[in-house]
Formats: sequence, C-alpha cells, structure tokens
Amino acid sequence: MPLHDYSNVLSWVHFGDLHITHRDEQNYQDFLMLITHANTNLAGGVDFAVLPGDNAEDGTEEQFLLVKQAVERLTIPIEIIPGDHDAKAGSLDLYRRYLEPELWRSRSISSYRCLFLNARDNGSLKGFGIGPSQIDWLARELQQADASEQWPALFVHAYPSELGSSADTVQALMRKHRVIMVDMGHTHYNEIANDGRTIYAATRSTGQIEEGPVGFSIINLDDGVVSWKFKPLGSWPFVMITSPADQAFIIDPDQPEQAVRGVTKVRAKTWDALGVVSAMCRIDDEPWQPMRRVGTSATWGCAWDSSGSADGIHRLMVHVKTADGREASDAISVLVSQSGSYEMPIYQPGDDANAIGAYPDKGILGTQLGPNKNGRKW
Repeated sequence: MPLHDYSNVLSWVHFGDLHITHRDEQNYQDFLMLITHANTNLAGGVDFAVLPGDNAEDGTEEQFLLVKQAVERLTIPIEIIPGDHDAKAGSLDLYRRYLEPELWRSRSISSYRCLFLNARDNGSLKGFGIGPSQIDWLARELQQADASEQWPALFVHAYPSELGSSADTVQALMRKHRVIMVDMGHTHYNEIANDGRTIYAATRSTGQIEEGPVGFSIINLDDGVVSWKFKPLGSWPFVMITSPADQAFIIDPDQPEQAVRGVTKVRAKTWDALGVVSAMCRIDDEPWQPMRRVGTSATWGCAWDSSGSADGIHRLMVHVKTADGREASDAISVLVSQSGSYEMPIYQPGDDANAIGAYPDKGILGTQLGPNKNGRKW
C-alpha cells in the first residue's frame, strides 16, 4: 500500500503545573531544563506547548514574571490557561498581564479545533466553574467545529466533572459534539481516563512532584486516534505510535484504525535534535518489518495486513534509530476484530471514574500521590 505525505497529525507538548515560587527553587530550574530539551528536540515537531494552569503558586507579580521570563525562552508556540493558584491574589489580573490576556479562546489547526478554557470563571474566590458567557462561547465553538468537520479538543485545568454547577452543562456539550480529548493539569499525577467517547489526560505537576522523575507529556491526534506518553528528562530520540489506537484508547470502534481489521496503516512520529534515520515495526513476535519516512515529515509508516492476525489483543512495537546509533521504542496493545465488533467496557458515570489505571510503558505509575487522591494535601 503506497504511503503519502501524511500531515493530519496534531501534536503538542504539555508541561505540568509549575507552581513557581522563587527563581532558585528546583521546580523553576527543572522548567528551564524542560524548555531547553523541548527547544532542542521538539521544535518543528509539535504544533504548540501547553501550560495547564497553576503557573504561579501564590498568584503574585514576582511569580508570574518568573514564568513569563521562562516561556520567553521557548521557541515553540505556547498556549496557557489559568488554574486556581493563578487566582490566589483574588483575581486573574496579574495572570492576564504577564501570561495570557484572553481567558478563553480557540485555535483551529487542520482537522482539529482546540478550545482553551478558564476553569476559574465561577465568580467565586475558590473552586472551579464556567460562567454563562464562556458556556455560550463554548457551545458556538463546538457547533462551528461540527460544521467544519473538525475534531474538538478541550484544554482545561481540572476534570470537567469538577466544574461545579457548570459541570453538567459542559459534559452535555461534550457528548453532543463528540469532544475526543480533554487535556488537563491539577491532579499532580499522570492519569488517562476513557469514558468510551472521550480521552481525558492529566499530566503530573512540574512544581510539586510526588511520583517519578520530572518531564513532560506529548499528545497526538491522528485522524481521531489519540496517543499520549510521558517523556522524563533524559536521553533522546523519542517515538510514539500515533495509529492504530492503543486498545485502552479506543473511543470509536467503528473506525478500522481503532478496532483494527483488514489492511491498516501503522504510523509513528519521532523527535530528536538530529533526526531519526530508520524505523522498524513488528506485531507480537513476528519478524521486524521496515518502515518508510512519510514524505519529508518526522512520521514513519508501513502497511499491516491484520487479516493474518487472530481476533484479540496484539502487541505492536516500533523501534527507531538515529545516525549516531541512539535508539528508542514504543509499544501499544492493539485490538484486532475482523468483523468490526467490539464489546465496550462498562463505563462509570463521570470522567475520572473511568481511569485506565497504571500503564508504566506510558509513564502512568498508578500511585496517584498528590493533592487530589492519596497523597498529602498541598
């Protein structure tokens, strides 16, 4: 099957909640190092970077200025949303002055509409919520995404179920307009939830870490397939399989890239300062098959005839190499169903109730330390 120059993959890098206090604190130095790694290895390979709120621990002018000085070093376009700590001074005025004047906004990229929300629009000094004006805007944006045949993705500080009195309205809009992805901070730990329609991804904090090493997550949307993986600070290259879908990420089994049948395309995206020169993939313990670069992009692809694979779960692995011999791999569990039938898991009401649990290969440790589950309160 011929490969074409495939460009319908939206990618972004997510820096977890910063909670910046002082220049000499470790979280600020970590953030600067993460920016250096992103500039060196990700620039040109992701569409934007995200700061998901709680940028300034106490919402002070000094702290916002430190964040501003850091992100000015970033060579990747930046999207910032507010969290509860950003409003600790009683308003988001300083946040708007130093980081982002628009409290909610949209951005269309190819087949996707990214909606950046203000979860502190509840008219209160505490808690989360979306006010009437923002709700009206969100409804219009989602309607326009439908009319433009775009997949919508939401960026919000906390799980939609935590949005106070507006939670039911936001969740109803999400169901009506088929939001495929919600990207969040707030929890301080890595977590993926899947309610059968939408993938919810939370990335652990940069500033208040209680599990694992510092790093960032990278997220891809590839023709409706969602992929997510945490990248700790350390060596490169980095590779992610963007299609077909990991079995835990299936939200539309009618699509052959999610419940796999027949001949499907395997795609993997790579990141490295020098670039990747070769890629291979294999199914289970079958022989490795070469992949080809897709056009001039950093995506590699090959065709997989799944008709030779029994129905059920199979392990798909991609291995890449740079010119100087550095290597990286990614692996996912793929569901093959030649009939296209798929028995959806029993999903619980809500969003975080459908967490997939520990997934160490993706950087999800499942310990859920942090302020909103089992760990100490900040």
